[in-house]
Amino acid sequence: MEKDKGIEKTTKIISMSKATKKKISKVADEINGKNLFTEKIELAKKTLQNLKSLPI
Repeated sequence: MEKDKGIEKTTKIISMSKATKKKISKVADEINGKNLFTEKIELAKKTLQNLKSLPI
Protein backbone atom coordinates (compact mmCIF):
# COMPACT_ATOMS: atom_id res chain seq x y z
CA MET A 1 0.00 0.00 0.00
CA GLU A 2 1.47 3.33 -1.10
CA LYS A 3 0.69 6.54 0.75
CA ASP A 4 0.52 9.90 -0.96
CA LYS A 5 3.26 12.06 0.43
CA GLY A 6 2.46 15.74 0.62
CA ILE A 7 5.02 18.35 -0.21
CA GLU A 8 6.45 19.76 2.94
CA LYS A 9 7.38 23.41 2.69
CA THR A 10 9.96 24.83 5.00
CA THR A 11 10.58 28.47 5.64
CA LYS A 12 13.57 30.07 7.25
CA ILE A 13 12.67 32.55 9.92
CA ILE A 14 14.99 35.47 10.49
CA SER A 15 14.63 37.06 13.87
CA MET A 16 14.46 40.85 13.81
CA SER A 17 13.07 43.65 15.86
CA LYS A 18 9.63 45.16 15.29
CA ALA A 19 11.26 48.40 14.13
CA THR A 20 13.27 46.52 11.49
CA LYS A 21 10.16 44.70 10.30
CA LYS A 22 8.34 48.04 9.96
CA LYS A 23 11.22 49.53 7.96
CA ILE A 24 11.38 46.54 5.61
CA SER A 25 7.60 46.61 5.19
CA LYS A 26 7.66 50.33 4.36
CA VAL A 27 10.41 49.93 1.76
CA ALA A 28 8.65 46.92 0.21
CA ASP A 29 5.42 48.92 -0.07
CA GLU A 30 7.28 51.78 -1.79
CA ILE A 31 9.00 49.44 -4.28
CA ASN A 32 5.91 47.36 -5.03
CA GLY A 33 4.62 48.00 -8.54
CA LYS A 34 7.46 50.26 -9.62
CA ASN A 35 9.87 49.60 -12.46
CA LEU A 36 13.28 49.83 -10.88
CA PHE A 37 15.18 49.79 -14.18
CA THR A 38 13.23 52.33 -16.24
CA GLU A 39 16.25 53.49 -18.26
CA LYS A 40 17.16 49.96 -19.32
CA ILE A 41 13.53 49.11 -20.13
CA GLU A 42 13.24 52.18 -22.37
CA LEU A 43 16.53 51.35 -24.11
CA ALA A 44 15.32 47.79 -24.74
CA LYS A 45 12.03 49.08 -26.17
CA LYS A 46 13.88 51.44 -28.54
CA THR A 47 16.29 48.70 -29.57
CA LEU A 48 13.53 46.16 -30.25
CA GLN A 49 10.85 48.39 -31.80
CA ASN A 50 12.07 47.88 -35.40
CA LEU A 51 12.77 44.19 -34.98
CA LYS A 52 10.19 42.08 -36.80
CA SER A 53 11.38 38.58 -36.01
CA LEU A 54 14.05 37.03 -33.89
CA PRO A 55 16.71 34.97 -35.68
CA ILE A 56 16.60 31.46 -34.28
